[in-house]
Amino acid sequence: MGGGFAILAVADDRFSRKLKWTKEGEIVSHLPVFQMVPGIIAGSTAIYVGRKIAGASGAACALMGAIIPSIAVFSAVSAGYSAIPVSDQWMVAVFTGLRAALTGVIAAMVVKTWRKCLSGPASYAVLAVALAAIGPGGANPAVVVAAAAVAGVALECARRRDSGKGASFASSIWAFPLVFIKYGSIAFGGGYVLVPAYVRDFVGASAPYLQLSGSEFADVMALTQATPGPISVNCATFFGYRLGEAAFASSFAGVACAVAATLFLLLPGSILLYVALGSLEKFKSSIVVKGILSGVRPVASAMMLNALWTFLLMTVVSRDPGGGAAFSPVAAVLAAACAAAAHYKVLGIVRMMALSAVAAAAAHFAGIL
Repeated sequence: MGGGFAILAVADDRFSRKLKWTKEGEIVSHLPVFQMVPGIIAGSTAIYVGRKIAGASGAACALMGAIIPSIAVFSAVSAGYSAIPVSDQWMVAVFTGLRAALTGVIAAMVVKTWRKCLSGPASYAVLAVALAAIGPGGANPAVVVAAAAVAGVALECARRRDSGKGASFASSIWAFPLVFIKYGSIAFGGGYVLVPAYVRDFVGASAPYLQLSGSEFADVMALTQATPGPISVNCATFFGYRLGEAAFASSFAGVACAVAATLFLLLPGSILLYVALGSLEKFKSSIVVKGILSGVRPVASAMMLNALWTFLLMTVVSRDPGGGAAFSPVAAVLAAACAAAAHYKVLGIVRMMALSAVAAAAAHFAGIL
C-alpha cells in the first residue's frame, strides 16, 4: 500500500533479510536505473530480482506475481466502487496507521542506505541539487537522473586522468492497447507523473475515453494509495475495467480489459529495463557505466527523501474539516515507532503495518485521532 516507494522498502527488506536473494540496500541502489526507463518502481523491482534469480523467465514470473494482487483487488474495487465508504472515519483511521508504518519504513531505509549512496562532498552536492530539482512541481526525475549520470561520467573521467589510469473507446477498440502502451512509454519516475495524462483522457465532459467527475477521480486516487499495489497499475486496472464495461456492457469484459490495460501499461518499460540491466552487467567495468552509477547513486537518496516527505505530508499532517492543515501527534508517534522498529529489525514490515493500523483504529475509538 502507498505506491512504488513503499513497495520498494518492503521488497528490499524481505529479499535481503529473509530470502537472502539480494544484499541489503542493493535494490535501492538501482533506483536511478529504474527511473531512467519508463515504467513503475514495483515492476522494475520485480524484474530486477526475477532476472537475477532466473533470467528472463524469472523476470516475467516476478512481474506477474507483483501485479496479480493489484489487478485482483482493484478489479473488485472498480466493480464495487459505489459501495465503498471512502469517507468512513474508521477506514480513514486504519489507512492512517498503514501510511504511518510505511513512513517509518521509508525513514529507516533512508538511514540504512545513506552510506552506500553517498561518499564524499561531490555526492552530497548531487544530493542537494537533486532534492531541489525533484521537489514539488519540480523537474521530471528522469531528467535529473540523466543529468546526474552525465556529471558522474565527467567526474569519473577526471579521476582517471588525475590518477594516470586512462582516458473514444467504443468506436475504436484498436485504440485501447495504444492508449496504455503510450502511458507505459512516458511513465518516467513512477505513477504520479501519469496523473496529468489520466486527467486529460478520463476526467471531465470533454475527456475522450471516460468522463469521470473531478471528485470521483480524487476518490479513485485515494483508493489507489489505500489498497495494495502500485498507483499506476491500480489506475490502469480501474480505467480498463470502466472502458470494458462501458463498451461491452459486461462485468466480465470489464475485468478482461482491466487485465489487458495493466499488461499494456507495463510492456514498454519492462522490455527496456530488462535490456538496460543486461547492458549494465555486461559493461560494469566500463568507465562510462562506473561514472553513471557514481553520479546517480546520490539521486537515489534524494528520491527516497522526497518520498519520505510526501508520506509525512499524507500522514503526519492531516486535513481538518475547515480545509486547513493539522499536525497529527498519533500518526507522528506511530511513524517514529515504526521507523525505530524497522531500523533495529524488531518486527517484520507486514506485522508492523498491521499493528500500526490497529493502533490507529484504537486511537480513533479513544477520540484522539
